[in-house]
Amino acid sequence: MNNSIIHIFLRPIILIGALCSIVIQLTAQTSSDGNLPQYLFPGFTRGLVRMKTGENYNAVLNYNTVTENMVWEQDGKLLDLTNMKAVDTIFLQNRKFVPVNEVFYEVLVNAPISLFIQHKSDLVPAGSPSGYGGTSQTASIKNLSSVSLKSGTYNLEIPSDYNINPSSVYWIRKSNTMFSFLNKRQFLKIFSEKNDEIEKFIKQNRLKTENRDDLIKLVNYCNEAIR
Repeated sequence: MNNSIIHIFLRPIILIGALCSIVIQLTAQTSSDGNLPQYLFPGFTRGLVRMKTGENYNAVLNYNTVTENMVWEQDGKLLDLTNMKAVDTIFLQNRKFVPVNEVFYEVLVNAPISLFIQHKSDLVPAGSPSGYGGTSQTASIKNLSSVSLKSGTYNLEIPSDYNINPSSVYWIRKSNTMFSFLNKRQFLKIFSEKNDEIEKFIKQNRLKTENRDDLIKLVNYCNEAIR
């Protein structure tokens, strides 16, 4: 076996040493439909990690939306990706993720006006009975430290009395400044100079800012309207 082939085989090992610091057994909880509730995708699949040095590594990945960590499956174990400053881009499930501070954002539009989604979830107690037949979670959300999960990374089984509640946030990068938004009003505020024009486009095309595909179409339009 020549040296180049050996180097290819060693790359995953090098990546583990450089980027992964937390190792736990692969016992993540699955829901009744086979999904992993704290993860973005139904299962771990092969992706590509591109380093800022230009090197590429193959890995079996998924994204933990509770910790907002990229997680790597290797030999029946889960490893949290660390040292994200060394990572340029991760390609997974035909989607692109980039490190931002200590988490990853998915890139939806890469242009002068860019669109990202920060995939997030809250780990909250299932709730206790309250007035009018509802449940109350507010009082116990602050007590997540009482959840006994090894290493605290939530890659292990989620207790049955806790739920995963999605709380993702969209981001616009405009003039090298990041703006978050959750609804149409907040989106239009980012583009106050073209507010009426953009709102007209939304109405004509019946776009909804909570819809991923509609938002991509809308931000592409903003790139044409604002030059």
